[in-house]
Amino acid sequence: MSPIIALASYAASFAIDSESAIQTARHCLIDALARGFEALEDPGRALLIGPLVPGALMPGGARVPGTSLELDPAQAAFCTGVMLCRPGGGDHWLALQCGDAADSLGAILSIADYQARKATMEGQPPPKVRDVLSAAVKALEIQGVLALEGGHHNSETASIRLARVAATAVVTAQLGGKVGEIAEALSYSCIDGGTATAVDPERGIERREWATADAISRAVRHACQAMAAARSSAATPLHARNLELAARLLGPGAWSAPQPFGTRVIEQIAARRSPQDVVELTSRFQSAVDRRFPARQAERIKTLFAAPERLSDLPVNEVLATLVANGSR
Repeated sequence: MSPIIALASYAASFAIDSESAIQTARHCLIDALARGFEALEDPGRALLIGPLVPGALMPGGARVPGTSLELDPAQAAFCTGVMLCRPGGGDHWLALQCGDAADSLGAILSIADYQARKATMEGQPPPKVRDVLSAAVKALEIQGVLALEGGHHNSETASIRLARVAATAVVTAQLGGKVGEIAEALSYSCIDGGTATAVDPERGIERREWATADAISRAVRHACQAMAAARSSAATPLHARNLELAARLLGPGAWSAPQPFGTRVIEQIAARRSPQDVVELTSRFQSAVDRRFPARQAERIKTLFAAPERLSDLPVNEVLATLVANGSR
């Protein structure tokens, strides 16, 4: 099987039925949001969070947690990525061999919120938080498998490239893409040089975070372009050549088995987790929420995230609505 098709098939149709995987993904989300709310207190980082063009807001678009911004999904993914990719300090059990568990969450959350708000306006059932958690599990699996078995080394360039590829696959699936559309989006993503080759090691971790946020924003654009192309054209020989080139860029090592994807990466993260880790990340999340939001709103947020069954069943847009900080950017 073509590696691109194997990856696309996993993103399109694999069902995440492991409650342990979902629970760990929820912990990853809580940890990332805590880091994100802390990041908003950094004036230098906050300057990067906003519309690409001043005033170019998109009412009804995707929201950026901890702010009042509503942006187009690609820019919202960038802004959310700038927040969530902040280094954790003690998040050893969330580290991947090549990247971080939060790398793709900005794109996943932005597309989910946009899709949920759109569905609600059209009288359709919106995606739920469990759908976001399932997408996060798949993104981690793709990123981890490609890093482990695809011949990629643990470097900044590799981690950013793999974050873009993983986000592209799951976001296209979130948009309703089938195997063909996801494969098309992946061909764009793999061939895209982007900022992955432009990481400046002398500028430290901040450069890596910016580049990762840019990479997942590009993933959203690749997904949207592939979905638009699917409505207007059929496959051509150029498409086939792009898929072949994309497969070579992924690396041959990951495809020794017909279906190398499942939930093993998230399960490995769970195995490194101790009860004390969970206590610490919960405390950190609550403290970050207290600092970012008014007291009554903070209590609602903490109560909501402390009830995992209720949280998982809620529409994404309702949860993101609770994370709006009025008057903040």
